[in-house]
Amino acid sequence: MQTTTESTTKLSAIDKALAAAKARAAARINLDDDAPKAKADKPSKEPKAKKETQPDCAKQQKKEALNLARAAAKAKRDAERDARRAAKAADAGSKKSAHMKKVEKAGSKLPQLNAAAQEHFNELTTNLSRAQLAALALHLQHFNRVKATEMAAGRSYKQGQPVRIVGGDPKFIGMQGTIDSARPLRCFVNVPGVRKPVYLFTSDIEPVEEAPLAATGTEG
Repeated sequence: MQTTTESTTKLSAIDKALAAAKARAAARINLDDDAPKAKADKPSKEPKAKKETQPDCAKQQKKEALNLARAAAKAKRDAERDARRAAKAADAGSKKSAHMKKVEKAGSKLPQLNAAAQEHFNELTTNLSRAQLAALALHLQHFNRVKATEMAAGRSYKQGQPVRIVGGDPKFIGMQGTIDSARPLRCFVNVPGVRKPVYLFTSDIEPVEEAPLAATGTEG
């Protein structure tokens, strides 16, 4: 009787062990069956969209930027060139103006013409060419020198004699002074305010009559 009970107990333990092993095996099978399903149920990640580079658009933008830079550089060069030309023209104009000022200043020192001489001057400068005016000026200058030489030969002056300048350098015409020294054709005249004696033809001066002394009432 005891032996039967022990056998039964051993069989029950074996059965339990087998059942447990079967349960574990079944559990493993279930896990293996569920794994693909879970993996399939899991939402797959969407592939990242590639960044659109648009190479044609970038190339066009680069080309436009390069064209703008070239246009700006050309505009700058043109502006600088125009500025240089304007400065050069202004400089030339200022130089011309300076020369004209010198000419006008020299003209202001010329002696005045009377009405008849001014009328002849206007007529000649209107009707004659520049070449003929230059020739006429030389002829007049030579004529004056001949006359001055002729007139100087017959004049004599003494030191200290008061005279008036009527020819020679235009800036001295009309001034009065005294003879510093005189020779047959030439002389030196001391003019107040002029540092050096003025060198002239004796025909370029004329005597100044000294005013007689006024009566004082003390004469005998």
